[in-house]
Amino acid sequence: MPMQLNRRSLVKLGALSVAGFDVAPFAARVRAQSRVTPRGNAKAVIFLNLQGGPSQMDMFDIKHGKWAPENRDVRKAPQGYEFPYGLLPKTAGVLGDLAVIRSAQAWETVHSRGQYYLKTGHAVSPARIEETPALGAVIAYEFLERRRSTDFLPPFVAMNYESSTMYGPLQTEGSLPSDCSPLTLDLRDGNLPFVLDPAEQARYARRWEMLKRMDTSRSALDDTSPQGMRQFESFGRAVNRMLTHPKISSVMKLAPEDRKAYGSSPFGDACVIARNMVAADAGARFLLVTQPGWDHHSAIYGKDSKGGLYKTCGDFDPAFAALIHDLKRMKLFDSTLVVCKGEFGRTPGDLTPIAGREHYADTMFALFAGAGVKGGRVYGATDEQGAKITEFGWSGNRPVYTEDVCATIHSALGIDWSKRLTRMPSGRDFVYVDPAAGTKVVNFREVADLYV
Repeated sequence: MPMQLNRRSLVKLGALSVAGFDVAPFAARVRAQSRVTPRGNAKAVIFLNLQGGPSQMDMFDIKHGKWAPENRDVRKAPQGYEFPYGLLPKTAGVLGDLAVIRSAQAWETVHSRGQYYLKTGHAVSPARIEETPALGAVIAYEFLERRRSTDFLPPFVAMNYESSTMYGPLQTEGSLPSDCSPLTLDLRDGNLPFVLDPAEQARYARRWEMLKRMDTSRSALDDTSPQGMRQFESFGRAVNRMLTHPKISSVMKLAPEDRKAYGSSPFGDACVIARNMVAADAGARFLLVTQPGWDHHSAIYGKDSKGGLYKTCGDFDPAFAALIHDLKRMKLFDSTLVVCKGEFGRTPGDLTPIAGREHYADTMFALFAGAGVKGGRVYGATDEQGAKITEFGWSGNRPVYTEDVCATIHSALGIDWSKRLTRMPSGRDFVYVDPAAGTKVVNFREVADLYV
């Protein structure tokens, strides 16, 4: 349904993007270490964030035990490994396009810290949280000078992120320019913003011009202005460009047949919009799509509407499979990298007394597809319970960490992940992929094995 934009709506939309940070003006310089050669085979990345920590032993690293329900319907897939057809029947049809990493590992077991790591690729440093940009913001920064006159979508888009005390806020641009801040969309409220009724276009144009004449403070903004004001002005310009572009209605369109194919859920709707943004080829480079609900501390195999794997997998399965299918059908698959993971895994073995699983960092899965990734493969293995990695399965000969995932994303987009930003407000450099991880120094790198 087209959105009737009024002053209250614009303020509300602006509040979605403004994070409230007020750090020192950005004066950093980029310095590369010249140690790596980015792959540069992707135009865009869709990152599916399974918020809460999905159960690896029930999805892409199947394990068996007396705790396992029969209706997981575990069978051997054509690719040679066991798969839960009862939980993910549609995903079973795209396994030939997926690279499954079973030797992934996390640094954190607390949601807020784990999500921060997932969104930034960096360990939590309380003194630097406000200056640290999200991965999507760094990508946006890299593409600012490559923006085309035809680009009307922002480079960084974040959809359905459940921001709460438990999961922490959405990390934004930190001390990067405000043009790197994410466009935030929440498809859970059923309203699609940025689509202006054609009958309202002339009226909107008059009001926009009147706003510019009346609000003279906007024209006086510079690098020394408070970041909140710069963010709001940047957001306003981005919204105006989208609202007045003739193709925005097709990008924000949720056709009934698409909604049905993608599962008629907020996650499915967000995947449709992500697909549309990639298809528009209008400047969107990093699309973060979050699906909350994976924190199954109790009733992990419950079937009611309150959750359990049957609910989360039931929403994930059609959307994920349809996304892969449509990217291939629309000839976008070879230029779009799809990444899927959560912040950590779940405890192996028997269920807890309340029939759930706790947070677990030692084993988890990560999925890759598109942009030259060789599908139908599995990297790494774990023991019978899924408690310990027994085979790493890649040339790094160690677990795959979030930093490696970030390096792989940067490389796919043609970004040198060894770069660093100097002159940050804290006085410390911001390294795109920092070898100083949460507990030790690691030679993080692109997971190049995915392509050979």
